[in-house]
Formats: sequence, structure tokens, C-alpha cells
Amino acid sequence: MLTTFLNLPEGIQVRQMGYDAFVEENWASILSPEEHKRRDAFSHPGRQRGFTLGRVALRSLLAEHLNVAPNLVPLHLGSSGQITCPESQLHLSLAHSGNQALATVAPVRIGIDLEEVRTKPDTLLEHILGEDEKDHIHSLPIPDSHRLFVCWTLKEAVLKAMGVGLRHAPRKVLLSIDTDSQSAKIADPDGEVWNARYVISDNWVSAVAF
Repeated sequence: MLTTFLNLPEGIQVRQMGYDAFVEENWASILSPEEHKRRDAFSHPGRQRGFTLGRVALRSLLAEHLNVAPNLVPLHLGSSGQITCPESQLHLSLAHSGNQALATVAPVRIGIDLEEVRTKPDTLLEHILGEDEKDHIHSLPIPDSHRLFVCWTLKEAVLKAMGVGLRHAPRKVLLSIDTDSQSAKIADPDGEVWNARYVISDNWVSAVAF
């Protein structure tokens, strides 16, 4: 998997991290004691791996801005679950799925999402779409196997950027997608319109909203 978003505004940086068993121990040494506790609370090795990948990707990006080692990046977890680094004055977001993770930092509000393409019920797409966007979404030249994941990652990226996650129903986030430029305009429930980029890569779909 290789994720390259087209025409991102200046200042938005994305870091991709793929699982590598040979360096897993070194990655784990980058996590803070609190992050180790959170990782170890997951019983499934895949969840532990995803958590580690996401934090390492984010820490490595911020380390370059703060000019410190990744394990010294001061990350804070808010009561709503959002990760911040006030010392950097940047907005942050991360996502992980399967053996891949993405992290992004930006001077503006930002959200990123990543999904491995897999079999899902056909009804799930209809469940997350608003009535006003269904005709548009079904008319797009996107493979049926990927259509759900394009919509889901774009909506989830906006909800992350808003800081609300799935506390807001995805169907209330309305998409207008341009497949030629791999971009989208997305209206959130508060009436704000976000810009987004997405990538379909092999068996993965990723999206970033700003």
C-alpha cells in the first residue's frame, strides 16, 4: 500500500507506517508509559499493532517539527479522545487498519481515515448515506467493492476533524465527490463545508479532510 494524496495544501503532512516485525520492538520503545498501558489493554495482537503503528507515525511526524526524539514528543489525550500536542501548535489526526497506519499534522483542523477493503453487508452503504447524496454516490465510477469505503473514510475524516467522531451519524455528513481529481466537498451537520482528498490503493482506501 502506498498513499499519496493529490494537491494537498501547503503545510499538511501525512506519514504512512506499515507493520514490520523486524523493527516492532524498536517501535514499542517510542511509546510513552501511558501509551504502553493503553496498548496492553487490547487483548487482540492486531489491535495492539495498530495502536503502536498509529502512535509511532504521529510521533515521528511531530518529532521533525519539535526537533526532538519521537519518544520525547509530548502528546496529550483529551477527555473526548482527541490527541493534541500544544507545543507544536499543529492539529493532529491518525488512523490505522490492518497492518497499516496513517498520521497527519496541519496548521488547520484536520482529520484522516484509513480502511482495509473487505466484505461488508450491502445495506451498510445505504445506512451511512443521506437521501440527498444517494443518487450522486451511486452514479460515480467507483468499483462497487470500494464505494462503501470511499464514502466511509471521507465521512469519518470530517467527523474526526470536527472532534466528534461517530457521536454524529455519518448520514448527516453529505458528500460531493469528484473522481477525476480524487477530491470531495463535504458538508457537515453544522453547515460548514470541508475539503477532502481520497486515495484508492490496492485493497485500501484512505481520506484526509481539512
